[in-house]
Parts: sequence; structure tokens; C-alpha cells
Amino acid sequence: MVERAANRRSIFFFGWLAGGVAYLAGFYWLPYTITVFGGFPGGVSHIIFLIFAGLEAIRIGSFVLAVHFLGFGPLCLFPAFLWVALEYWYPDLFPWQLASSQSQLLSFIQSADLVGSYGTSFLLVWANSAIYHALSRRRDGLARALRPVLVVALLVGAAFYYGYRRLETVSARMRAAPKLAVAAVQGNIGVGLKWDPVQAERNLNYYKELTEVAGPASLVIWPETAVEVWVPENLRQLPPEILPQPPPGMDFFIFGARSYRGDFAATDARFFNSAFLTDRNGRVLGFYHKQVLLAFGEYIPFSRLLSKIPGVPPLGGFSEGEAPKTLDLAGGIRVAPLICYEDLMPFLARGFVREKGAHLLVNLTNDAWYGDSAAPWQHARLSQWRAIETRRSLVRATNTGLTALIDARGEIRQSLPLFAPGILRAEVELLEGETFYVRFGDWLPWLATLFSLAVFLQRRRVWRKRER
Repeated sequence: MVERAANRRSIFFFGWLAGGVAYLAGFYWLPYTITVFGGFPGGVSHIIFLIFAGLEAIRIGSFVLAVHFLGFGPLCLFPAFLWVALEYWYPDLFPWQLASSQSQLLSFIQSADLVGSYGTSFLLVWANSAIYHALSRRRDGLARALRPVLVVALLVGAAFYYGYRRLETVSARMRAAPKLAVAAVQGNIGVGLKWDPVQAERNLNYYKELTEVAGPASLVIWPETAVEVWVPENLRQLPPEILPQPPPGMDFFIFGARSYRGDFAATDARFFNSAFLTDRNGRVLGFYHKQVLLAFGEYIPFSRLLSKIPGVPPLGGFSEGEAPKTLDLAGGIRVAPLICYEDLMPFLARGFVREKGAHLLVNLTNDAWYGDSAAPWQHARLSQWRAIETRRSLVRATNTGLTALIDARGEIRQSLPLFAPGILRAEVELLEGETFYVRFGDWLPWLATLFSLAVFLQRRRVWRKRER
């Protein structure tokens, strides 16, 4: 019994260690972000980073331990189902999936409109499990060892064929779809210049100057909190000092700002990270409040409980938006605003399309907190999946990059350089209809969860019988 427990600890530890190394390499930029965004000293930021990597690596250690003791199952399917279940349920600070490693292989990932990104993760784990199993069990007979490899090879081939055909179909729909001319403005306002009252007016004027030369575009988009003054939620007319001089052809204007509800100075006031829509004359046509807030950056977890502790001052923060709310343009065009890392949340984009009939996804974000690192590209690559899942174009308007257009095939069709001011001009397709994934959601992770639980319960019965 002691030997078995030691063996379990050893297996978990090496799985956890491998996962920790992977997280340290993949999120190497996080200490910089913690220091700049959270205001922590460099040493403390690195300690937080190590804790983060250690906690996230528990998923890898648990996966390795479970596969070791529960086996690979029929056709080596168990590891793939278990991994998908863990991807779905394990809490992530920055949501990611193994499938994201394949984001540049467009013909392979088109099945996301059926099963989300989890389908690609499933195939990756299944293929690698089958190959490993065949190599380690080849003495049992070549035909028997290769059977799972052949089955998964057929499925991978089917995924490529489906992707090839879907790329053709979606491309044809994009050519036939009505278009909307947009201009996404990237001001490149550094972290040190944001939220400085002395610089706020200068920053705003810089965005206005860029907008004036944006060229003909029906919709002009500024990124998250481009407007650095507090805006009342019930604002009806944008003040002249904020409204840019509309370029030729501009009909609508979307910008990010901090907003509030109620009396700004009152204790019951509520504050939001918001996106506003106006017409060319500054008349406010709608707003959206961010629904998924960043812990410790936009709110303090358990703040109400912590505030009751003697000596702890009131802990403020943003409030969550109540529901998906599109920004509606003329002609029935509905825009789904996703603020900051909301473009990493499949359920949000899916809800906008399924419940509100959104024709276009727009992400307003400020990735300056990541510095000159791979993180802005990682963010953009993760957001590709929302375009494929919903078959909608996604326009990313960012402060320092990566400002980009991702079309309904998931292809990053246009982008601006990082840390450089610029204007992304594009004709975006306005598609309609629901994909299988939009209609039925995350059915694969639920199936994977039930399958994994069934395997665990069945093996538990076997162990109990042996103990008797």
C-alpha cells in the first residue's frame, strides 16, 4: 500500500513538473504583466507566476495519474475524453486549449463549427495516445497495436476533408454576403501614458486625429477604454470634446470607456467597463457592459465578504454586465461587442449569435499590459476560434496591437504591426445563420465528462472486488 502511494505521488509529480515547465514557457510574459497591471514588485510578481504555473500544472499531473491507473480504454479513447473534460472544467486564468497549437492549420480546425475547439484537442490527444500505445505494445501483435492508430487516422483524414470542403463553402458565402466598411484605430498609447490626467486629453486628441484620416468607413472602432473619462451609462449625446471629426462616409462610431450608473459619488454607484455606439453626430444609440471581468484587475474576489472584516476598507471594482447586448446599426446590422479577453469565451460569442442574431463580432481590447511579447499574438490566435465557431467575421480593435480582421474561416486576413499607430481598413462580411456549435454548444465536453466518469466508476468497482 505504501509502495503504491509512493508510486502515485511520483507519477503525479513528474506529470505536474512537465505541466509546470510548459506553463512557465508558454506564459513567460506574465511577471511583466503582473508588475505593470497589478503594481506588484518584480520579485513578488515572479512568485505569483510560479504559484500560477504550479496550480495550472495540477491539471497535467492529474491527467497523467488518471491515465496511468485507468488505462487507455477501447481504441485508446479514454485519454482523449479525459483531456477534453479537464479542458472544459479546470479553471483557467487565461482560457486556452491544446487545439490552439493548430490555429494556423485552417483546414484541420474547421470542425470547430460542430464541436468547438474541443474537437481538435480530442483528435490531438487521441492520435498521440494511439501512437504511444502502439509503440509500447507492439510485442502484443502489430495488427492489434495499430488498430487504434488506423481508426484515429481515418478520423483525422475526415477532419481535413471536412475542413477543406467547409473552407470552400464558407468562402462562397463570404463572397455573396453584404459587406460593411470598417476602420479600426490603433493609437499605440503606452501603459505609462494611460490614466494620467495630464496625458488623457492628449491621448484622446491623438485618437481623434487618426480617425479624421481613417478614410471612407461606415463604422469606426476605437479600442477598450480609449476614452479615459468616466461616461454616464444614460448618456444621450457625446460631448464635442470627445466626438471625433467624422471622416467621409462614417455613419457609426464604437468606442471603449469606463462608465457608471447612478450618482458617481454615492456608495451604491455601479461602475462598468463598457462599449458605446453613436452615430456620426454623437447621438448615443446603445451601450454594452463587459460581462466577464478579470479577477484582481477589474474586481476583487469575495470583496463583499472581505469588506466586512474590521479594518479592511471598501473594496471597489467594476460590476458585471447583465446580459449579451448587441450594438445595432442601420439596416438591422447587429454588432456583438466583446471587451478585453471576452473574445476567449466561447459561450459569449455563441450567446450573441444564438440569442441576439449578431452579424459581426468586434473585440475592443488593450493588450499593452503584455509588453513586447508573444502574448498579443497568443490572444489573437485564441480568438480565431470564435470566428470559426460562429461563422462570423471578428474585428479586433486594440490599443497597441494586435489589431486585426479575422474572417469567418478563422483566417487572420489583415493585421497592424505591434506597438505602432495605424488604421486597419477592411470590408467585412455580414453573415447570418447558426452553426451546429452555436445551436447545441459544448456537447462534446459533456459527453467526455460522462465517459470519463463512467470509466472511473467501472474501474472503481473492479478495484473493490479485488480488495474483497
